Amino acid sequence: MAAARVSGPVTSGSTGPRADDIPASAEAAEETAALRREVAALRRALAERDAFLAGVAHELRNPMTPILGQVERLLGTAAREAPEGRVAQGLVQLRWLVERYVRRATTLLDVSRAQTGQLALLAAPVPLAEVVEEVVASLSPMAAHAGSTIAVAVPDDLVLSCERLALDQILDNLVTNAIKYGDGGAITVAAVREGGVARIRVSDRGIGIAEADQARIFERFERAVGDPRVAPTGFGVGLWLVRRLAEAMGGGVALDSRPGEGATFTVTLPLHG
Repeated sequence: MAAARVSGPVTSGSTGPRADDIPASAEAAEETAALRREVAALRRALAERDAFLAGVAHELRNPMTPILGQVERLLGTAAREAPEGRVAQGLVQLRWLVERYVRRATTLLDVSRAQTGQLALLAAPVPLAEVVEEVVASLSPMAAHAGSTIAVAVPDDLVLSCERLALDQILDNLVTNAIKYGDGGAITVAAVREGGVARIRVSDRGIGIAEADQARIFERFERAVGDPRVAPTGFGVGLWLVRRLAEAMGGGVALDSRPGEGATFTVTLPLHG
């Protein structure tokens, strides 16, 4: 006997389509398309912002080159005629201010290049001690104003395989942070050789950074402020740029810190040869 055909409504256990599934699927597809359009618009806006920042940084930095050259010439004349005079001292301070301005503009430009994937770094032999000496000398007025001293312990025979300007940017950002958040204490810049790499440590004895914030501060627009009495300054991109530059040169950066016990940033970069 043939089996009887059962007619009636589809049961809840059926895998067939339901009438109310069709509008829901159409609605989901429309929401997905709207989200994709919004994401595309946001990406265009970010690209336009980065292009704008790059243009602004370029326009801000370029006029300062001849100004810095003129300051250098005036300083040379003043140093010959009255090296200890007020004019020479004022020009030294002016040179420092102009150099700091150029560095800030360069940071903006590097951030824009990093975001657009245009941050091309060319490795070459770079004497670490020489760059550290230049950075520390340029930041000594800032450190003196904060009441901090900077001690250097970097062997002369450490030659890195990196881009000199990128190394300068890394050290400048780390030492500047140590001065800002070092609470007027001693700062140390040291380096050691470990196999085929150099480990560069910048340490301060300041307010420190809570463990919960130690990953966050390497992101863009974040600041290493752990004390509400310390007003945040700068763009909040310094440590993010340090990480990006170090990684682009085959290295990395790490942090060891506790609130009230200071902070030590360790940058690892490959040695030449």
